[in-house]
Amino acid sequence: MAEVEELLDDVTVGMPSGAQLRERGARRTARRRVAVAAAVTTLVAGAGWAMLPGGGDGREVRPAATPKTNPFMVGGVVRLLAPEQMPQAAKWHWKGDEGEAMVDVPLPRVGGDDSCPGSYAYAGRKAPDQVQYGTEYYSDKGATARQRVTEYDSASVAADEVSLLRDALTECGLREHTEGPAPYWSGTTESSSRLRVSVERWRGWVSVVETEVESSG
Repeated sequence: MAEVEELLDDVTVGMPSGAQLRERGARRTARRRVAVAAAVTTLVAGAGWAMLPGGGDGREVRPAATPKTNPFMVGGVVRLLAPEQMPQAAKWHWKGDEGEAMVDVPLPRVGGDDSCPGSYAYAGRKAPDQVQYGTEYYSDKGATARQRVTEYDSASVAADEVSLLRDALTECGLREHTEGPAPYWSGTTESSSRLRVSVERWRGWVSVVETEVESSG
């Protein structure tokens, strides 16, 4: 195409040929594609940082899975373990009413009255605000099964109480068994009974399940 000249205010403007226009259009299209690709890369990278706490070292960090619903309350009602759900039910054949009772045995007290007297030393301290539910079952063979479900004002308070409970269990001579899907504590108490304790926490809630076998003498 011959060059077209147009006189505007005494200035001569040269119009590009068709080939030149197509070349310029191709360059603009290429630049737009690069810009879009860069924007997408930045967006994905930003989302990746948001999903990887502590990112920057190339490692993917996933938070521990936490149940979204309270395992100790269903439909606004606190659920305590039935006799057949308590530990070693097949051996001890637990008996008793499957009722909910308001109890007042704040953590970290564990065991019977004479089992872990050291845990009762905490009774003099001001316990945090709490609401506690419990149940107790018996066996004809001289064993007892207990559960306490305690609701605290916050997850941090519940964590502090569990920490005190762990100290009390250690002082009582119990040892933690972490193997398997359900860790627990067990050992011989100061009253020579055999005590087994499992602890579970969900946010501001704590469940403590105990089975205790009296000394045979």
